[in-house]
Amino acid sequence: MAAEYTSPRFHDLDAVRGLALLLGVALHASMSFLEPQVWVIKDASSEPGLGILFYVIHMFRMTTFFVMAGFFAHMLMDKRGLGGFIKNRLIRVGIPFILFWPLVFAAIVTVMVMAYAPAAGSAGAPPPPPPSLTASTVPLTHLWFLYALLWFYAIAVVAKLLGDITRAGGPVERIFNAVLRPLVRSDLIGAVLIVPAFAALYVSPSWLPWFGIPTADTGLIINSPALAGYLTAFGFGWFLHRNADLLGHLAARWWAYLPTAVLGTVICLTVVGSVPVIVPVKGSAHPLYLALYLLTGWSWALGLIGAAHAFLKRENPVLRYLSDASYWVYIIHIPVVMGLQLAVRDLPAPAELKFAGVLLVTVMIGLATYQTMVRYSFVGAILNGRRRKSKTRAQEVTA
Repeated sequence: MAAEYTSPRFHDLDAVRGLALLLGVALHASMSFLEPQVWVIKDASSEPGLGILFYVIHMFRMTTFFVMAGFFAHMLMDKRGLGGFIKNRLIRVGIPFILFWPLVFAAIVTVMVMAYAPAAGSAGAPPPPPPSLTASTVPLTHLWFLYALLWFYAIAVVAKLLGDITRAGGPVERIFNAVLRPLVRSDLIGAVLIVPAFAALYVSPSWLPWFGIPTADTGLIINSPALAGYLTAFGFGWFLHRNADLLGHLAARWWAYLPTAVLGTVICLTVVGSVPVIVPVKGSAHPLYLALYLLTGWSWALGLIGAAHAFLKRENPVLRYLSDASYWVYIIHIPVVMGLQLAVRDLPAPAELKFAGVLLVTVMIGLATYQTMVRYSFVGAILNGRRRKSKTRAQEVTA
């Protein structure tokens, strides 16, 4: 989902956005190796290290992604105006969701049927009937982030339509700048940004502490913790583009944010353990852990954004390509991951080796299909804008 803008291009933040999507492939590739079973496919092998990998990625990935989404959304609104913003987001986000959700869902169901099919010659019990389809049970799959983005864009449009209340330099912006800019510069911004998600999870009667903010992959109504946490991240990204000079502060402080994130992660894992715990509790039962978990996730996000701005501001052709391809790779990866997990689940090999194979082959398939079938096709035009081939890679044009 490449952002479209004129020079200068934020190559660093493009890379962060692509990293957040590609880390999702690693996260889902690890899930068949977790113990106890938390995924449709359960491998014969398990590895605590892969549980830690899942835990850490899940801590910050979607928060980071939605910060970048808000940043580039404001950039697009600023460049193209309200009408251009709506048109662009419907093409780049709305159409892919409508087009790919039924295809991805059908592929996932196919793999699930294969996974639970009885062995040849055995009777096997018939699978349970699927739940009735209602507004609260619609399976959005991993494409839920597109659905959430459409809601967030709608909120941004409504805010824009309010006119002077949210205009640049208006009273609302002056208040936000007066409060948030000093908090960013004092490195206390994370303590404020966690408040909405903390409140939503604190009152939740069925929170899973090991899994942090629950994904919004089921139902047309986004669950309150995901809405609170990720809308806050989107809003902060929006604010950050309007105050892009603050990226310099984050770049100067990455060395403090990332070690803090590592320390916070170690403490959180010490509290909950490296093995997934699928036991719901009320958020208010663990307020200190909840606060530390959310603060650590924001430390990861701010540290990665700062490090990228410090070291990746120059265009890197490899990172640029991976960032462009990441949208497509993420869209198709779940059925591919599940199919590969199914293929290797009974092999007598170490979990780490099978995980690496599943991850590598999934990314290779994603990149190969992107290059040969998507990059210069109408699908690529929908996802990232129309590209015209030219004699040299440096001359490639995105329309």
